[in-house]
Amino acid sequence: MCYPPNRNHMKRSFIIGVAGGFFGLVAALFVLVNASSNDFILSGVQTALFSSMGLMGAAIAASETKFAGWMLLSSAVWILITAPLAGTLNILYLYFPAIICFGSAGVIALLEPQPQDENDPS
Repeated sequence: MCYPPNRNHMKRSFIIGVAGGFFGLVAALFVLVNASSNDFILSGVQTALFSSMGLMGAAIAASETKFAGWMLLSSAVWILITAPLAGTLNILYLYFPAIICFGSAGVIALLEPQPQDENDPS
């Protein structure tokens, strides 16, 4: 039996992913403006890059759900890794909203069932 694809999963992963991208870019901008060393600048730039990768993953969540899910999850993991690279965990609380949003959007996108073609006999 072939069920129609549930479009609510795509909408949820898109909205949560865009929110995570917004949170990540705002946190990166805040860290860049208030940077006291080169390590903080590096952390802010990396967070901005990985947040933009998460935004791209959210944008393709409708057509490539599995790939978008992996993009969103990898963005969450890499943003989590950038804070210890700055030499302190104090800026990690700024990145938590983005990490949680990207992680949950990635899991939602990965759990969505793949749509089957009508011509596929299986």
